[in-house]
Amino acid sequence: MLVWAATAVAANGANGANGELGKLMALLAQRKHGEVTYVEQDYLGILERPLKSSGVLIYDAPDHLEKKALTPRKESLVLDSGKLTVTRGDRTYHFDLSEYPQVAPYVDAIRATMAGDLGALEKVFSVKFEGSLAHWQLGLAPLNEKVARQLRRIRIAGAGDDVESVQIDKANGDRSVMRMGASQGPEK
Repeated sequence: MLVWAATAVAANGANGANGELGKLMALLAQRKHGEVTYVEQDYLGILERPLKSSGVLIYDAPDHLEKKALTPRKESLVLDSGKLTVTRGDRTYHFDLSEYPQVAPYVDAIRATMAGDLGALEKVFSVKFEGSLAHWQLGLAPLNEKVARQLRRIRIAGAGDDVESVQIDKANGDRSVMRMGASQGPEK
């Protein structure tokens, strides 16, 4: 299960501070570090079969995200304070995400969810909570019309304070599904 977290809690919004969504955000915000295995499948309209990759995800509060792909080839994506570092083979690339606003909604969805930061989510998405704390799903639809032309929605599902899957549905019909596996390292 995913063991990610951060310090910020924003438990206001449509469901209120005492609602299930507020409770979920408070629960997620308690985690400070996590490491989990993942398997990701990208379904692209131009391919007959999905592209599959697997590796490890790492989160450290407040905003360090790392995705280490181990198969089919090694690759590392590290996000720290709005800076993205991509390493493929012996090449490393650096990006300032403020220069790539089209990427921000994807980053905001994951980072704000891990942080339990409902306020940050609601700045970018219409947030829909379904289920209970035991088994929940967040539906995130972009508020910005330009972003909505590219991204239909993001669905994040979990149980308790574990994020178990992230599905990204693009407007063109392509989608990505990431399922998280066993956690490693300290949980809180």
